[in-house]
Amino acid sequence: MSPLKLLTVFFFLFLLTFPVALYADENIIEKDIVYTVVKGDFGETIEGKLGLSWSYIAAANSINPGAPLEIGQKLNLKFARIIPAKLENGIVINIPDRTIYWFVDGKLKGYYFIAAGKPTWQTDTGEFTIKSKVKNPTWHVPPSIQKEMEEAGEDVLIEVPPGDRDNPLGKYMLQLSIKGLGLHSTIAPQSIYKFRSHGCMRLRPEVAELLFREVPVGTKGMIIYEPVKVIKTPDNRILIEVYKDFYKKRINYTDKITARLKELNVLNMVDPNKLKEAIGKKDGLVWDVTLTQ
Repeated sequence: MSPLKLLTVFFFLFLLTFPVALYADENIIEKDIVYTVVKGDFGETIEGKLGLSWSYIAAANSINPGAPLEIGQKLNLKFARIIPAKLENGIVINIPDRTIYWFVDGKLKGYYFIAAGKPTWQTDTGEFTIKSKVKNPTWHVPPSIQKEMEEAGEDVLIEVPPGDRDNPLGKYMLQLSIKGLGLHSTIAPQSIYKFRSHGCMRLRPEVAELLFREVPVGTKGMIIYEPVKVIKTPDNRILIEVYKDFYKKRINYTDKITARLKELNVLNMVDPNKLKEAIGKKDGLVWDVTLTQ
């Protein structure tokens, strides 16, 4: 392959791994993706790279979700994600959509996917500051996880040294000011875009390295739990994005969405049947619920 072709391929892979600002509107990310299957890929790993369920990806490409993938196989997708909140400079992490939104000078610089805490080990919400960054961290096993190991009949670990293949923190750690919480790389990339951790937020190794390098200590942020997002676009589309209430917070979806539609003064622009279907599915996809005239 010529150097020019190699550069083109590298740049394309970079765009998939580290999304850039290709946004039709400042409140939503909308882009077409052509993903090329690489060695080691399977449904769960691709979910973590693209931030979409494997069932959706497979259906969009008319393939059997259980069928083996071929290296070089192309997957064509339309990706859309409503931005739940904004900061002038900093990071917003929304638990239901398992997405980090990174803002610089009021603009979305990038978005990345995480593994969040299990429903039984929920990731805390609230404002935070990145208080430190550690390369090759030691994992000091929390007492609660030691107890879990003991109850499961496993060897109880007190700490796991840097570089150990069983160190779940991987190579890069951004420690948050919220006690016990951090953003870190992982030795289980198939867990990304799922609820698998003991509260911390896992990142794909290449994403963890990027954020470790580019996001300074002292950066402000907030972790939110917003399973419902609603916007009106400049071309008068009413779009909603609805997730399951993974942490069982007793969300009243109809009331929450209705209140947001009233805030936007667009209640009369919504097709009630489309709205009902979107709320019922709670599939995390962006639905256009605009009433057709």
